[in-house]
This record gives sequence, structure tokens and C-alpha cells, in this order.
Amino acid sequence: MEWKKIFDEVPDYRKNHPFKKHLLSDILMLSLCASLSGAENDEEIETYGREKEPFLKGFLILPCGIPSHDTITRVFRYLDKDKFSDCLYRHTKELLEFIEGQHISIDGKVCRGTTEGGKKKSGICIITAWACEQSLCLGQLKTEAKSNEKTAIPILLEEIELENTIVSIDAIANSPVIAKQILGRRGDYILSLKKNQKDTFEQVSDYMRANEAFFEKDKNVDFGSGRIETRICYVAKNLDFMEKVLGWEGIKSVIMIYAKREIGDKTQEQYRFYLSSKDQTPKYFNNTIRAHWSIENRLHWHLDVSFDEDCSRSKMGNGAENHNTLRKISLQLLQQQNDKHSIKERRKKAGWNDQYLLNIIKNNTI
Repeated sequence: MEWKKIFDEVPDYRKNHPFKKHLLSDILMLSLCASLSGAENDEEIETYGREKEPFLKGFLILPCGIPSHDTITRVFRYLDKDKFSDCLYRHTKELLEFIEGQHISIDGKVCRGTTEGGKKKSGICIITAWACEQSLCLGQLKTEAKSNEKTAIPILLEEIELENTIVSIDAIANSPVIAKQILGRRGDYILSLKKNQKDTFEQVSDYMRANEAFFEKDKNVDFGSGRIETRICYVAKNLDFMEKVLGWEGIKSVIMIYAKREIGDKTQEQYRFYLSSKDQTPKYFNNTIRAHWSIENRLHWHLDVSFDEDCSRSKMGNGAENHNTLRKISLQLLQQQNDKHSIKERRKKAGWNDQYLLNIIKNNTI
């Protein structure tokens, strides 16, 4: 997969513009190289380009030199977001080769820099479908607020392949409708049960906590970073005593997770509840539910910390979604690099060492 050729296939909205000076593929490839090398915004992409112009001319045309940051901003604002995100998914599919049997985690992340003053829920939210084991993006969708997950998640589910996969969603959007949709696409589900499903949540929580001594269970204890985390997973498979869950199509298991975190003298305890169409052991559910959070640890955390996404204020047009896609392409390429450096260290080294940058791109050529 040669990124320059892939970017050549993205349609240019400026096709008939008489004053077009820069090639779209050059702008996208420049932005990718800059993002891999530590650039966080359009101004820094321009600065990177001017500092690295002789190097970039080795594989880019750049007929009028380096584009200004204003040009880069306009391009990302009006660029076809679906065609650009296809570049990311094509890379994912070629790395995966097949999707069957994968664990797909779905979760949303708010771009906090797009939040309007005084309106906490006004920020743009990007919902991502994530292949947990391989740390790869399978699809994404923008909403205008985190609260709109209820309408966005069903749309995203229709856009990705679900056959023979296990889909986990920890969101208030979960409902019998979502469960039915996943089964209809020949997948299985592990869905968190929230208090918006009031009657079901109350019945499940009361029954599971009252009878936990009679259920199969699996215990996992982790030590690290000055804390002790204990997770005990209880699974109920005889659902006759919980008639409220029977409206969830294909349901076979009800899961309760007791989680305790100890940091110094402080202890936090929490019970979480899940419904699943899988008939599996407590150990399977304990591991799979924990694996769901790789989307937070290996995607959202890096977007926030390694790429400083929350400082990005790009909101107009397709800017937020296209920049999010650029960061995900960069992160995906960096995560495939086989060395002992952290993501931040790899970005710095790519900015310092042109050959290292080329290796990141070429090593991910399929």
C-alpha cells in the first residue's frame, strides 16, 4: 500500500478551480509526514514543510512549494471525509486480511477543543469501531454531541462487517434494538446495561447482587503503578428469574463485574452489568470486557496525550473529522513500527531522522 498513490485516489473538491496551485496528494502526504513527525496543527504542518522542503521534494512534486496553513485548513475543511477515511480503512483491511472472529469495541470520544464556551455537551464526538486485538480502526462516525451516540451507533454498525465477530459497547445507547441489529448482521454482542434501561437494570442488579454466591465466577488481580485492581466476573445463564432481559434478542448470559481499585489508603468499588448473546465462561467474559477498554488505552489516550487532540479547535465543515482521520492513520502507522520506543518518542525520532520516517511509511507498505 503506497500512501502517495492512495491519496491520489481521494477526489479533489478544487478540481475546476482556476487558481489551484498545490496538488491534493502533495498536501495530504505533507500532512501525514508532519503528523508522524510531531506536528499538531495546520500551522505546524506548514512549518514542518518549509523546514523539510528539500527532503519532501524527493518524493513529492510541490509545483509551487509548500502550501500555507490557510490552504491546508481549507483543504481539510472541504475534503470528502468518507473518501479520506477510506484510506485508513483500506490500510486496516490489508493488515487484518480477514475480520472473522475479531473483537470489535465501539466507543465515542469528544474533541474537547471544539466545545463552545459554557456548553459542556456541545463538542464534536467521533465514534470509532476498533479491532481490539490488532489495535486498528474499522470505521468511524461524527456526531455533534456525545449524547447522540444513540442514533450514531446503529449507523456505524451498518457500515462495518460484523459476521462472526463479538461486538462490545459500553454506552447509554445500548438497547434491545442494538442487540437485534448486531445479531441480524450475524455477530454477537456484549452490551453494558445502564440505568436508562431502568426496569431491566434494577431487576438484573438486584438479582445478581443477591445471588452472587451461586454463580460461576472468575477473579483477576493486577498490580502496577502503585495500585491494586481486582475484577471478579459473575455469570448467570439461567435467565428465568429475570424476565426483563428476555426482550433482548438472543440473550444467553447476564454478567456482573465487581471492580475494586486500591491506591494507597483509598479504595474504589463498583458493580457493572452486561448482557451477552454468547454462552461462555466467566474467564472469557472477564478478559473480553477488559479488552474492550483497549479503545481507551491504545486509541483515545494516544489521541489525547501523544497527539494533543483536545487542543485542536478545528470545527468548521469536515475539519474535525478529517484531522481525526489523519491522526488515526499516523497512530496506526506508528503502532506497527517494531521498536522499543513509545509513540511520542517515535514521532520525535521521525522528525529528527528522515530515514526513520521513510521506514515507518515503507514498513507499512503492503
